[in-house]
Amino acid sequence: MNAVDVIHANEVEAMASYPTPTVEVIGEVATRQVSPDGASLWLVAADLTAGTELRWGTEHGDEAVYVRSGSLAVDGRVCPADGAVVVEAGVVASAIAEGETSIVHVGPADSSPPTAGLRGPAESEGRGVRVIGSDGIWATVDDTQRTRFFSDASAPTNRLWLLATDRAQYFESSAHSHSQDELIHVLRGEIRVGRRIVGVGDTLWVAADRRYKLFSGDDGVHFINYRRDASVMISPNYDGPLLEAGEATNMTWVNDTR
Repeated sequence: MNAVDVIHANEVEAMASYPTPTVEVIGEVATRQVSPDGASLWLVAADLTAGTELRWGTEHGDEAVYVRSGSLAVDGRVCPADGAVVVEAGVVASAIAEGETSIVHVGPADSSPPTAGLRGPAESEGRGVRVIGSDGIWATVDDTQRTRFFSDASAPTNRLWLLATDRAQYFESSAHSHSQDELIHVLRGEIRVGRRIVGVGDTLWVAADRRYKLFSGDDGVHFINYRRDASVMISPNYDGPLLEAGEATNMTWVNDTR
């Protein structure tokens, strides 16, 4: 497997089944697994018909579902479009599409929760299902971007990292690296990494400690970023390694909408 790779959605065959064993589906789906075979992380893009239910048993790690369109009903709560559901490790859960709904579902290949990461193991007591609205839990919103954390690897009961950033104009990152494997899935626009182009529906895989730089198109880009555990970033923008979390990256706390 390459340290940096692009999985193009149009090269992945659509299926009428769910490609991850952690979820049972009741209803109709159309899915693509847009992540590298054999990677430590997986990503499934799925379209659900109204009333389709996703069911989790106890054999899974920390997983998240980002709602691209439509909405999911979760135990009397509703996750709207542009929101996310975090299903913490080992928790029995159910999510039902309220209408035609498109999602991006992410999770780890290893269903055992991480224990040796920078923040140590998450607490097992109190695990549950977090339903987070479109504002996220931490956010930076201004004329150039709308960046929101749905989970920043610092919660007491999970170590999952999921953010969405929507850049309204051309954007380029510094050359940087993270200490965790990551998946970046494009929702609008495109990004370039070297000569590689990642378009709508495609996923960029970057292995831990691999230095890279992102460039968007002229009209910006909207993507989600997923990692399994807490990470350190090394970048010229910071004096030394940065332990990443919403607070550490100077975002603003948003009232929790769970």
